[in-house]
Amino acid sequence: MKLSLKNIGKIETASVEINGITVIAGENNTGKSTVGRALFAVFNSFYNIQKQIESERVQNIENLIDMMYRNVTNRYTRRFDSGEIAQKIVAQIYLYKDDTEAVKDIIVKTILQYDENFEKHIGDNSIDEYIVRIKDGLNVADLDIFKSVLEKKLDAEFAGEVNNIFTDKTGEIVLSIKDTNIIVTIEDNAVKSVVGKIDLHTQTVYIDDPFVIDEVRYTYGIDNSSLDHRGYLREKLNKENNANLIDEIIASNKLDNIYRKISTVISGDIVKNKRSGLGYQRKNTDKVLDVKNLSTGFKTFAILKTLLMNGTIEYNGTIILDEPEIHLHPEWQLLFAELIVLIQKEFGVHILLNTHSPYFLNAIEVYAVKYGINDRCKYYLASSQDDISTIGDVTNNIELIYSKLARPLQELENERGRL
Repeated sequence: MKLSLKNIGKIETASVEINGITVIAGENNTGKSTVGRALFAVFNSFYNIQKQIESERVQNIENLIDMMYRNVTNRYTRRFDSGEIAQKIVAQIYLYKDDTEAVKDIIVKTILQYDENFEKHIGDNSIDEYIVRIKDGLNVADLDIFKSVLEKKLDAEFAGEVNNIFTDKTGEIVLSIKDTNIIVTIEDNAVKSVVGKIDLHTQTVYIDDPFVIDEVRYTYGIDNSSLDHRGYLREKLNKENNANLIDEIIASNKLDNIYRKISTVISGDIVKNKRSGLGYQRKNTDKVLDVKNLSTGFKTFAILKTLLMNGTIEYNGTIILDEPEIHLHPEWQLLFAELIVLIQKEFGVHILLNTHSPYFLNAIEVYAVKYGINDRCKYYLASSQDDISTIGDVTNNIELIYSKLARPLQELENERGRL
């Protein structure tokens, strides 16, 4: 997999390969996170494309049916399921997209099963306007709906500033997977065109803040298409364990080594607590501690373990880790680096990792050699000048990263020498 960016966020140019562990190192505010956000938005937009398009159609029709019912009856409560009607229409779109009367018939007949007075209300209020709008919605092209889905995700990740605000140049995101190139062109922060198509069967999970685990209780009732990576992660942390997948992994010893190492920090499990959020339950006790009361570093491991155990981290999946070392003391940094390497080795996961720590970078290097995956690792250096950032491949000269990141320590040593 390869991701290339032009004039996206702070990035003027970047081209990174992600076939194992890809590390982007650099100082703060050099555009490292821009790569992860772009990857998350584009990759997840191509996950189960047809299902996402159908979901958008259903949501549109459901909203119009609800609006129609309220305006016709002056009632805000209903006993019928407008979503179910919408799903029936979308499931047989070929029957309804050119037949206004058929659309009207299925809606009216279904509502009459629950509200026998609805037909009387229709006599006084025309519903034709809503029926036409529903039919028009059915005739919107799949590509236009997909562009809207992608635009929502990009907007959520970049807060409406997808293009580089310091230039008027067109933005471009190119995602290459196997022999397929997806080219997304962006102008004025809107998706102008999408060339290429691929239906992905795995999703990207993006981890950048351990405190997200405190917010899991607030995930309900949110439009999934507009979730940023933080909201998506909350949903996945709230996911039930996939018992079949766990049994399969344990049986093949894929998870055994990882689980033993992570259990040296977190031996218990993250569970639903009585206050509708998440809690931590240690082994051999029925006591549950609210996750808000866990240390920040502990939460980092709790998130990783939960995503492993509930099947979110899956074979050939993709993980984005944005400076995971921040809240970890040196010993736990080493363990976390080892776990990342083991997850890549055992699951074949594609990992995009941002860091500004030479210590953590070195740990990734060492464990990649230890576990025999150093040939699957790529290293990039992010640099910035005048609000414009570039990212270059330094895999064959990693010392450039250490030189950049270690400079502050050298300056401190120089200061010590002047005392």
